[in-house]
Amino acid sequence: MREYDNLRDRLSRRQYAQLLAGVGITGLAGCPSQGGDGTATDEPASTPTETPGDSGSGDTPSDTDESGETATDEPTPEGDPVTDEIRIFQSNSPDVFDANLWAPQDNTTGMGFMTDLHAMKNVHTGEMAYSGLEVEAPWKPGTDSVSIMTWYTGYEVEAPYDIYEMHDDRATYWNGDPFDAEAREIHDHVHYFQNGNKFNEDTAFQSEAVSQWEYHRWNADGSNGLDDNPQARHILAADAAPNDGDMPLHPDFTQPYLERYQDASSADESQAVTDDLIGDRITLQRLMDEGWGSGPYELRSDDDIGSARLTLRLRDEAAASNGDTEVAHPNAANTNVSKLALMWGEGDRRNTLAGNGSLDLNGNIIAPNSLFPRESLPDHMQELTRWLRSSGGDKWRFNWHSDHLQNLWVRRALVAAVDWSAAGANGWGDERSVPIENHTYLLDAQSQATFSSDFLDSLHGWPVESDPEAAEQYLQRGGYSKQGGQWVDPSGNPASIDIIYPSAIADYAGAAQTIKANLSEIGFGVNFSSQGWSTWQSNLNASDGLNYESSVFWHGYGNPFGYYNSTAGPLAGTLVMGKADDPSTRVDRDTEKDSQGKPLQVQIPSEVGSIDAPDEAGINPDLSNGEEINLAEIVYDIRDPETSEEQLQELYQKCARYYNYYLPHFVFHQYNWGAWGNVRDFEWPEPGHRGLDYERGFGISSTLILGGLIEASYDTDFQAPE
Repeated sequence: MREYDNLRDRLSRRQYAQLLAGVGITGLAGCPSQGGDGTATDEPASTPTETPGDSGSGDTPSDTDESGETATDEPTPEGDPVTDEIRIFQSNSPDVFDANLWAPQDNTTGMGFMTDLHAMKNVHTGEMAYSGLEVEAPWKPGTDSVSIMTWYTGYEVEAPYDIYEMHDDRATYWNGDPFDAEAREIHDHVHYFQNGNKFNEDTAFQSEAVSQWEYHRWNADGSNGLDDNPQARHILAADAAPNDGDMPLHPDFTQPYLERYQDASSADESQAVTDDLIGDRITLQRLMDEGWGSGPYELRSDDDIGSARLTLRLRDEAAASNGDTEVAHPNAANTNVSKLALMWGEGDRRNTLAGNGSLDLNGNIIAPNSLFPRESLPDHMQELTRWLRSSGGDKWRFNWHSDHLQNLWVRRALVAAVDWSAAGANGWGDERSVPIENHTYLLDAQSQATFSSDFLDSLHGWPVESDPEAAEQYLQRGGYSKQGGQWVDPSGNPASIDIIYPSAIADYAGAAQTIKANLSEIGFGVNFSSQGWSTWQSNLNASDGLNYESSVFWHGYGNPFGYYNSTAGPLAGTLVMGKADDPSTRVDRDTEKDSQGKPLQVQIPSEVGSIDAPDEAGINPDLSNGEEINLAEIVYDIRDPETSEEQLQELYQKCARYYNYYLPHFVFHQYNWGAWGNVRDFEWPEPGHRGLDYERGFGISSTLILGGLIEASYDTDFQAPE
């Protein structure tokens, strides 16, 4: 690990983040590097590209030899691969498994491996890739490339209301029925009624299958009595063709419920349908018997359902046994691994299985002080890829109803007092946590994709390491004084805040304890408490009164406008929360204060990066060089179809400048993520190869498996970790 540590010391945080995001650090993290094409875009595989952070020096590895000839793959080896199955872990068991998405208890874990990929998200850029993505496959003998099928083939947007999404006409359920837009419409209509909308005049079902393989969704345009809801093109495009979410259940399950909902003549009758729906369990046995799954692997035999594992089999085998090529799946042709084993378990069982070599692929990194340190895994389990998660991180969330936290200088002092590198390392492990460099409220990967380097460099850089001298200076400027080692506010009240975190997230404990320790060192009191999940959520809920002062809280959206938004609800993490007098409602353009107590019509310094403010600035300082902004208007203008690209960038910058100056919360880190796998029995894309660039939701494992990118080896030779 020494080589890795030295590398990190030599690079700035931004360069280090770009290195992670661009080419991975597999070879530096205990897994021997084998080269790779370095491509990290959604362009065709034959198009030469630079990775994010690439110097453009021309040193990117290529697929040509010195003569300029294209390299060819070795012929397929003789004999059989050393294994015919790949094993992954799922937190579930056959006793409680339920594929019914509307059941009151979510026991669907594992179902994601029994449905098609929606689409694939590039882990570096967040861009989507759709059906037909061609990926060069040098790790597959006798194969130049593979084409990956996903359910979505693409989309079209007609701003300001309409989204059209196209589906691949090769998609089928296990029983051979078409997995099409018509099945989707039935499913979505049931979901609409299940949400209690049968007799709700304030809503309307706004989607339809315009053909068997094309789906149309739209926002209300005011013509049906609903509020006009136009959206900018970039908002509609971001909502189109997702790579995650629930896949439609088979019409044999949903159609009878839809008909019953349609026939219901009263709210009580509609509720009776809902009661039956949520109680209608889809067991593994029923899923298999009816053939309601999809994707390249299927459940085929009672013998494959076990208490410890579930075995799925490649659908090309089903085609051969049935003499029916129509039930084969395109991605089944991409791999030589005929079985997929879901290893059931809870809690520590994943670690036990990983430690004894019973898992072949897992989404995570191999790092000291993480869930999977090097010494806990067999030598043939090695890290395959690592990247900076563009939409995953955490923040220290402030409640401005606190007399202390509504003080600008106090928030700055608390941020300056904490060693954020230590907070991340103590919570998530040093290699899994990367401190934030660009303080825009976005995560760094998104900041660097949204703003120019000049703009980011002009912002104020809040300290990553603890700066107690700055913290004390800021407290003094806020009107605080120190008495007997304890800070007191201008009224003489001891300076103290609470920090709450959910006991269910162990990572948060280490971060919160670090915050407490650092604040205690400067004489600022901390009340520290772990809470049950429901209690924690309730205390964060504006509708329940925001019964907290600060909390460690997750942070991450897929696009900048996800952060720069007003969102109501208990888990709102946007820049602006709901209305002060109606927390369940998004603010209006003329709202003066949100439910968290933040004034929305404020001043920011005209000079970008300035933190000048009056002493005892309070909640809404009057600045000598101030520029008036209205956050309530800004979050609407970002979504206005009439807003130009140039105006959009200006609005984004105003949000970033507001956050950088006021620190309404503090985003302190984002995650490294990746995958490790069995390099003895399987061949994988080489480190940096674009075959490792995609995930479904937060899952790289499902993309590798359901896309057919896994390949069983024909020998067990592998290089042990150094």
